[in-house]
Amino acid sequence: MYRTAVSRLSALKGGRRYPTRFASSSAAAALQSSSSSGLFSWLTGGKSKSLSPLDFPLQGVELPSTSPDYVEPGVTKITTLGNGLRIASETSPNPVASIGLYVDCGSVYESPATFGATHLLERMAFKSTRNRSHLRVVREVEAIGGAVQSSASREQMGYTYDALKTYLPEMVELLIDCVRNPVFLDWEVNEQLQKVRAEISEASKNPQGVLLGAIHSAGFSGGLANPLLAPESSIDRLNGSLLEEFVVENYTAPHMVLAASGVEHEELVAIAEPLLSDLPDKKSPGEPESFYTGGDFRCQADSGDQKTHFALAFGLKGGWHNVKEAITLTVLQVLMGGGGSFSAGGPGKGMYSRLCKFDACA
Repeated sequence: MYRTAVSRLSALKGGRRYPTRFASSSAAAALQSSSSSGLFSWLTGGKSKSLSPLDFPLQGVELPSTSPDYVEPGVTKITTLGNGLRIASETSPNPVASIGLYVDCGSVYESPATFGATHLLERMAFKSTRNRSHLRVVREVEAIGGAVQSSASREQMGYTYDALKTYLPEMVELLIDCVRNPVFLDWEVNEQLQKVRAEISEASKNPQGVLLGAIHSAGFSGGLANPLLAPESSIDRLNGSLLEEFVVENYTAPHMVLAASGVEHEELVAIAEPLLSDLPDKKSPGEPESFYTGGDFRCQADSGDQKTHFALAFGLKGGWHNVKEAITLTVLQVLMGGGGSFSAGGPGKGMYSRLCKFDACA
């Protein structure tokens, strides 16, 4: 189904080749000559006849239309496919399109046997697939000047692609291929495991990172207490087979959303629907229940560190599903410094305010 859809997509693109621009040597020589004569004439106090006056438009150059004083905000359109996958988009005057494939699957879905799976999946994004090698993925992204990124959080995985909107078909097809068809080659997995080890070691030296992880592990009981980074003890258990099983279990249509900004909704649906309509519509197990219990965590730092890092967190009933309480907490966050404000004078001088929004159980 996927390969058939890709073949049809290629036919729609009509074998489009990426544009290239060349400047003729004669034109370059003429430009250099006119620039040189104009420069020397100015130095000697004379007037250059080769330079056009600045108060007249250049011949043969069409000026772009001016931006309107008011641009109507884009309206978000949502289409739900037959298997439950949702496609959302809104238009934008920006020439760049941003698309993302988001999966309702984060570290909260991990079990003791799969701790660290989402951390490794984040690093394995945009590697080899059934249809592309990792080198080909990189070359295709570079050919259109695009940028790809992946992110893993406690409650979702995100895969994004930014490029000029004229390359929307190429962007959608590559993004979906990388999310749906990873092969998890052993040598690529082992390479990323080494980088995961380095990240864990580096994170242990970052007090702020340690505090964020400690707040969740001490404050919650359940899925939200799972570590965001892979524990050192789980590194040896992580492999390609485990990642494949985790993806099959959790990357299902009802738990996925394709979102885009700066594109026409009908065009996005026409391109993406053949590539996503055959995803399984089974519902994965619901998010593991989490309870805010509160707790205490203390970690003795090396003797060379003379600073004390302290964090105090509170539970919010309903979490971010409670819109009214979430807005109230967001306003409070801004009033108290927005997550990283430094008090330069007065009471509390030298005190950092780091009120942050944490995941909370529903």
